Amino acid sequence: MAHLLGHRGCMESLRADLQDLQAAIADVTSRAGAVRFPSWKFPDKVSCDLDMSVLLQRYRHSESEPEFSQHSHVVLLELVIDRLLLLLQSFTGYAEMVLCGRAVPPARGPGPCMSAGLTARRFWSTMLRLGAFCQQLQHQVGHLGSPPWNSDRGPSLGHPDKDCRKEIPTQQSPPHSPGSLGSSQPRAGPSLAQGTRSVPTQTSGCPLGSCDSCSGAQASLREVGRAITSLCQSQNIPSALSKFQEVLEDSTGRRRLSATDLTYWASEQSKDLSRINKHLQELLQQLNPVKVELEEVGKQKEELKKQVEDFSQKLQAERETQVQQQRKAEQRLKAKEKEHLEAVARLEQDKDDLRRGIEPLGHSRCVSPELTKTTLLEEMRTTMVAQSQMLELEEKVQMLTGQRDSLAQELSATSTELEKEKVRVQSVLLHEESLQAKQRLLLQQLDGLDREREELQNSLGEAEEDKAQLEEQLEQSREQSQKQLQAQQVRAGTQGWD
Repeated sequence: MAHLLGHRGCMESLRADLQDLQAAIADVTSRAGAVRFPSWKFPDKVSCDLDMSVLLQRYRHSESEPEFSQHSHVVLLELVIDRLLLLLQSFTGYAEMVLCGRAVPPARGPGPCMSAGLTARRFWSTMLRLGAFCQQLQHQVGHLGSPPWNSDRGPSLGHPDKDCRKEIPTQQSPPHSPGSLGSSQPRAGPSLAQGTRSVPTQTSGCPLGSCDSCSGAQASLREVGRAITSLCQSQNIPSALSKFQEVLEDSTGRRRLSATDLTYWASEQSKDLSRINKHLQELLQQLNPVKVELEEVGKQKEELKKQVEDFSQKLQAERETQVQQQRKAEQRLKAKEKEHLEAVARLEQDKDDLRRGIEPLGHSRCVSPELTKTTLLEEMRTTMVAQSQMLELEEKVQMLTGQRDSLAQELSATSTELEKEKVRVQSVLLHEESLQAKQRLLLQQLDGLDREREELQNSLGEAEEDKAQLEEQLEQSREQSQKQLQAQQVRAGTQGWD
């Protein structure tokens, strides 16, 4: 058999077996409630809580990894053992419920870790007690003088002892199993199996049926549940009630809910409501910092507005001052240029005069040398003075030009800073507008969630009232049935003694 380890066909067969076993477990759980024992394969987890779809998806055949396929094959074999043990434990729980005479399974807590042999022995012991209980019922019915089963339901289990006059109780309570301790709720509400046999009794009147109030209450409860699950899905909140609804729809369809189903429904619904309330509190906690941030941004906005106004006023005053200084500098520059042009014109004229004066000197030698020398010295002095004045004017022109360039640079830098400040203010205003839009959106969502929570709370109150009425009606029906059964037993006992 070692050569078949990791074979695709064997693994697919095991996967199909596991799916069939899981379907059978779901059917038994819907009738007898979930038994909570540690898993044989995963001792740290509860057996009924294992997600078989995830495990089957994880452990699959892989052509590229033969070692992983062999490992998955072994895991699937172990899961088959685990599911078979869970099925035996579920059978044992259902048999104990029948022995106790309960229509609704008791709340079961987590049981101890049990081996395969202990589970099988416990199941066989329960089957023996169930067989003895059936024989006692057969003996009691034979003592009352009516057959235990009709001819169309099957043969009787044996012949009762006609000489027996000892009264046999109709119910026998088995010893408490370790799995029946605790107070955890089952995952799916049980219902009576269709294939179970019951002892016929001569009851007067028609059997109890579903009333309009029960159907209406359960319909309203389903509507509230759908509203809660849709709200959880819209807000990305995990919903426990949706899983329970899926289990009910997959296992039993659209049937009426039992008392255990209603109890578990209310428990899961309260969990979802608490999660919704927690989600609302988280939203409020997120809104408070946003409000504080908006207030701080508003204060910063006011401060920035004041700073911008002050800066605009200072900039305007600086511009006016610079314009005035520029005008004065231009006026001074124009005056200096005018003076420079006049000095240049004078120099040119003096130069022309000198040229005109030198030409007669070359032609006429009658002029005295001393007069010529004096004239030349005076003209030279005049020329030197004019040149010095021209140099001074040029230096002043260069200095004024440098001042004008520096003023132009300062003006451009100031304009750049002003543009940057305007861009910064615009970005702050846009950020403030986006924060206000977010705040409005969050407030709208919060109002909607508050309204939905109020509606859900009102619907939950109505559903709880309907549930209380249903429980009262169920209790009254049970009391009436018990009274009728006791009256029939008394009449049957009287007829037997007669």
